[in-house]
Amino acid sequence: MDVTKISNNNNSFNNDLNGGSNIEEQTDEITVLKSMYNTEADEKVKLISAFEKESHELFKIIVKVCPKAETEKIHIDVVLPIEEETQYGATAAGWEAPPTTLKNLPLNRSTSGRKWQGSFDVKYLSPLYLDITFPPTYPSSDPPSYQLSCPWLTSTQLECTGQMLDNLWQEGKPMVIVFTWIDWLENNLLSYLGITDHLVLHLLSSTLPDDGDEKNSASDGLGEVIAHMIRYNHEQMRLEFCQSMQECPVCLMEKPGIHFHKLQECQHFFCTDCMREFCDLHVRDGTVEALKCPDIKCKTILPPYIVQAVLGPEAYNRWEVLLLQKTLDAMADTDYCPRCNSLVIAEAEESLHLAHCTVCLFSFCTECRRCWHQGRPCQTDDELLQDLNKRVKRGGLSVAEHGKFLEMKRKLQEEIKNKEIVVKKTRSCPSCKARIEKIDGCNKMTCRCGISFCWVCGRKIDGYEHFTQSGCLLIPTFENLNPPNPVKRMPPDELLRIQAQLEVNPDLSANRCLCPGCKQVNLKKTDHNNHIKCWNCKSNFCFLCKQLIRGAIMAHFMGPCVQHS
Repeated sequence: MDVTKISNNNNSFNNDLNGGSNIEEQTDEITVLKSMYNTEADEKVKLISAFEKESHELFKIIVKVCPKAETEKIHIDVVLPIEEETQYGATAAGWEAPPTTLKNLPLNRSTSGRKWQGSFDVKYLSPLYLDITFPPTYPSSDPPSYQLSCPWLTSTQLECTGQMLDNLWQEGKPMVIVFTWIDWLENNLLSYLGITDHLVLHLLSSTLPDDGDEKNSASDGLGEVIAHMIRYNHEQMRLEFCQSMQECPVCLMEKPGIHFHKLQECQHFFCTDCMREFCDLHVRDGTVEALKCPDIKCKTILPPYIVQAVLGPEAYNRWEVLLLQKTLDAMADTDYCPRCNSLVIAEAEESLHLAHCTVCLFSFCTECRRCWHQGRPCQTDDELLQDLNKRVKRGGLSVAEHGKFLEMKRKLQEEIKNKEIVVKKTRSCPSCKARIEKIDGCNKMTCRCGISFCWVCGRKIDGYEHFTQSGCLLIPTFENLNPPNPVKRMPPDELLRIQAQLEVNPDLSANRCLCPGCKQVNLKKTDHNNHIKCWNCKSNFCFLCKQLIRGAIMAHFMGPCVQHS
């Protein structure tokens, strides 16, 4: 809404200009206002046109005024009338949302059922605008013409404000008046209108047009006002935070707010250095699912823009890859082909345990990860080993077939031994099923997914009460056992599997390689495939050139590197 006040005397340029003194005072006034209010970041006084006698141009400026509230918070209520024809039919129709929605603010039906209501809080009200034109006779005899506009004031409030500006001119004429207007609007407007800690935004039904589309446009306009008020308050809060000194709750160092990152959802903030170390740690260890607000009691997930701001390009790329991998792993209907490691979507009918790889066309069982066996139960490793021994003893095999069966037998024996080592030294998390190895200490284990469980019985626990109410011991005893070796950080279970394979078959040491991304040890499979998928960071790389493969796998092996050798 706006109110306009036009000067009563806009005489021609050739009439009394007081020997040009009015124009000089206008020029000086605008220069002073711009020097007082304008900054590099914000132009509050903007010159629209300058005085030109020949073209009859007048001085015109637009002033942005930000009223200052007396309280720390202003509660704003929004009231939107319900169209009369829908007041009684809305309940019967089962409407739970208003016919005209305001995207930036959830609305609820009033007790009477005749209004939609919503509310929000701000510390800074959006600015009002004063469009001023200086007549040639200002300030000697006439006031400036002005148009005052503000979206959150009613027409009555604007008229009262205009009357107050006129009174200020009458009290101070023939002195320049614009600074007095701006100062009063900034410091006294809200108290003059009785706005302290509460404001109501109305869309009056009496002011709505009859056309339905125009009614929607009116409510959409109110929605734009609300969005602008929320956005402006957020921006001013951010500027206030950045311009003041803040203390990091992690390192307890006091720094300017510009060197902090603030989470909008929970309002916790931490300095850039601590946030960088926090993100680096989890990305390096592969625990990207734990990248939440560093506050110990907060579970807010760090937004991507903060992660990108504190990490380097390589670390951020690793975070994206790991996050995608963790997300895919958490999906019940995804798996990885045991032959080419490609992502596979399992069949919707879970009882089939069937997945079909579209890359290498291998159909496999999602339970045992071997060739799909429709209608037959999965064979255990021992049963499969017995079948292989029977086939070898039965004889009648060619040299090639005999060698093939011996190789399958060797691989199976390695796999059985690896599983025995993993089962013996680790436990599965009852929540995420990740294998965990205990290094030392008590029997209360905490997985990186945040779940605690008992090492003895494997049950999910909360605190230490489990060890007083069950037969499980909190502190393990070492009766009839030698004291444990000094504490060492044990490698992950996949690395244990590789070590076991190398112990069984030392010749495989030639297939040992380091991932160029995370530098973890990987082992090339005996199928001679030079495409390696790192077990730790899930990156694809070439065994021959030791370079990461980005994009299509097959495209890389069309160059100097061959896929099988």
